[in-house]
Amino acid sequence: MDKEQIFSTAKVEMQHIVNELHIDDLAEGRKRLIDYLDFLASLSRLECPVAANKRNEQRISSVDKGEIETGNSSVSTENEKKAEEGFLFERKLKGGFIPALDAYVPEKVIRKLGLTHGDRVKATRTRGSYYDFELVKKEKGVNEERGEIQYCIVEKDGDLWVCHQTLSGSNIHLNDMPFTVRLKESEIQAFHLDEGDIVDVAYAKDNPTICKVVWKHKVEEVTPPSPLPSGFYKERSPHAHEVREHPDLKGKTITLIGCINRYPVYRERLTVLGAEVYAMDGTEDDERIAATIKKSDLVLMIIPAVSHGGSAAAKKHCKAYEVPFSAIDSIGISSVVNGAVALAKTTGVEAAAN
Repeated sequence: MDKEQIFSTAKVEMQHIVNELHIDDLAEGRKRLIDYLDFLASLSRLECPVAANKRNEQRISSVDKGEIETGNSSVSTENEKKAEEGFLFERKLKGGFIPALDAYVPEKVIRKLGLTHGDRVKATRTRGSYYDFELVKKEKGVNEERGEIQYCIVEKDGDLWVCHQTLSGSNIHLNDMPFTVRLKESEIQAFHLDEGDIVDVAYAKDNPTICKVVWKHKVEEVTPPSPLPSGFYKERSPHAHEVREHPDLKGKTITLIGCINRYPVYRERLTVLGAEVYAMDGTEDDERIAATIKKSDLVLMIIPAVSHGGSAAAKKHCKAYEVPFSAIDSIGISSVVNGAVALAKTTGVEAAAN
């Protein structure tokens, strides 16, 4: 391949990068474009002795060619075998990397597949330098240089954008010391951040000031999806829907533990389904937690937004008063509503069986 062909191929690859740019990996896309530009700048300065290469090719005998073809076939077979077994995945501060393919793995793919450092990943090339990824084998590797603080609350402190707390209500601490995450202006723009938004932040353990916003949580949802049956919706106008009372939640008293700052939206959704809703953040004194749980029919612990101590106390009192409880792994409205419905259904089945 001569310089012109390489140049043309590089332009096509750069166009693909531009077309596939996404808000979650804008910085990585920019870096890849810069790498291509640096490469082309170096290419323009190189001498390409095409004629000499052709003379060398002419010296190769038919026997030699046969050996080369056999060798290539062997290499190809070996590569196919490695591809099926999966390539080593390395977790980076943001996103990940497959060294064997020199391939970047976007953060959204990592979260979708649940990838962790050291996993074996199958990569199928789609076009250019883009791949479809598939988890082949889970490993127990950990990137010891990387740390992550989940569910950080975005705040405005004068001219600075920072994170002081997480949804659990706890102040952020690293190495037993209070720590403030300072967000870059580029991150505010790239993720369209505003006060009250919830983000995950990754940092370098040896130097926590090196940190990146790696994910913005989508916490607002317009309508709760399945398992709520479509029959529980009735149209009020072309742009609004009202949810009817749910038979499994009607008359139930539900206590939410954690994510107290989002209590109004949870209460609004659960109330129209017929439930009475209380909330605590898990930091209350033991007597109050016990009293609130005692008068509850169901208890939901919103795990990302409650401290370990708060959830432990809630579990203790739920067991003592035989109140059904469930752990919710998301702060999304539909996750909380669907969790309440599922718990209510399970409780109803158990009650009927007894």
